[in-house]
Parts: sequence; C-alpha cells; structure tokens
Amino acid sequence: MSSEEELEQWQPATDQNVTQLFEKAVALHTKRLLAIARSIVGTRASAEDVVQQAFMNLYQHRHRYDWREPGGLLRRTVVNESLRILRQPRMAALADETGGAGPSQTPVGGMIENESVAQVRRAIARLPEHFRAALVLCEYENMPYAQIAETLGATVPQVKTWIHRARRQLAELLRPYAEQEKPSRRPVKTGE
Repeated sequence: MSSEEELEQWQPATDQNVTQLFEKAVALHTKRLLAIARSIVGTRASAEDVVQQAFMNLYQHRHRYDWREPGGLLRRTVVNESLRILRQPRMAALADETGGAGPSQTPVGGMIENESVAQVRRAIARLPEHFRAALVLCEYENMPYAQIAETLGATVPQVKTWIHRARRQLAELLRPYAEQEKPSRRPVKTGE
C-alpha cells in the first residue's frame, strides 16, 4: 500500500463522517475527561467549562485529527485547557464542592467519606499545577510516565520528579487530617 493510500485511509472521507466520529468520541470520553479536569482545576463548574472549551477547540479543527482512537488527543486537550485556566488570575473563589462520594452504609459514614474526599481534593488543589496534572494523570488515569510526559510536554524524568514531589507534598498536606482521624490508643478500662 502506498503512503498516499494510507493517508486516504487515515482521513475520514466526508464532513459528516468526521462529525459523527467526533460526536462518538465526545460521548465515549466525556465522563472521564470531566474527572480529569475536575481533579486539575478543582470544581465541577470549572471542569465542565474546561471540557466544553476543549471540545469547542477540537471541533473547530476536527478535520486535522484521526478520530478513530481519540483518547490521547482528548486527554491532552483537556489537560492543556485545565492548565490554561489555572494560569489565569482568579476573580473570586467559587464555593467548594464536596459531593461525589458514593453512598455509605450509614449517614455518619457518608459524612466521613465526603469529608475525606473533600480533604483530598483540597490538598490536591493546593499542589503546584504541573505536580497536580502529573499526579492526576498517573494516579487517576493510570497513564504510563511516557504518555504523561507527552501529554504535559515534559521529559519522563521530569514527570517522575513531579509525581514524587506531588506525593510528598500531598502526604504533608494530609498529615494533620490523617493524625486527627487515628483512633486513640488509650487502654480500655474494664469494670472492676
């Protein structure tokens, strides 16, 4: 097969075909992309804006891409848009969203679970943006270092350093919360 034939196979034949493949990619990946964006930018509203803007940017240039396997392209675009948003000065802080945890066995268990999730999210939000993006892609997306490096435009050693430092800073940020949650180790008194 000649390189010209390969190129013709790679490019979708019609505008309608490109649009259908784009819409299918959006439908298949939106939930995961929202999770990535939320992990990086912090709030659900901002994450939805990030993903919508990423989709708009991709749609405008949809003919440039192969939409048969769009996962990497979509992730990269959402990460880049998330980082762009983080670089903008904030006008006002939005209300913190603590929802998202699954239902627990008891109401108290649900409250504790929600508080734990909220503590982790707040700690992740306090990490430097490049540490946060690398950590989210590694821990939540299970991406290999090479793919994270490609997505963030960094080297593999740099990504490993960012992830190591992010984990270390996250542990420090969560230490007071973890110590607070430890059960006390007092001896139990028996009725004498």
